[in-house]
Amino acid sequence: MKTILVAEDRDVSRELLDAVLTACGYFVVAAADGLDALLLAEQHPPDLVIVDLNMPHLDGVGVLQCLKSNPKYAFLPVVALTAYAMEGDRERALELGFSEYITKPVNLSLLRREVARLLNIPSERQH
Repeated sequence: MKTILVAEDRDVSRELLDAVLTACGYFVVAAADGLDALLLAEQHPPDLVIVDLNMPHLDGVGVLQCLKSNPKYAFLPVVALTAYAMEGDRERALELGFSEYITKPVNLSLLRREVARLLNIPSERQH
């Protein structure tokens, strides 16, 4: 079973992501801020991380940089999630090293498809 770490400071968004991904058969660990996300990554090494760009204590870019600086997570797919999408933001996020960029409100079909793609799960196994 693949483990997905979700870092999202809004309870409703975090619970929605948890429910959707759990229903797809993933083991989800959820953090309310960037620092908790890094602690959870050590306790439950993730196969993929979904991180909100705007969080208290440590934002999504900070989480990405901390993870990527650790050789253990150098190739870990990290998805940026944001409600504040402006023109050029997706390109900047990908240049920073995010694997994908998803805007809120989250298109759940897109989320499921991108998570499966990043985890190299064949399309017939996607939910």
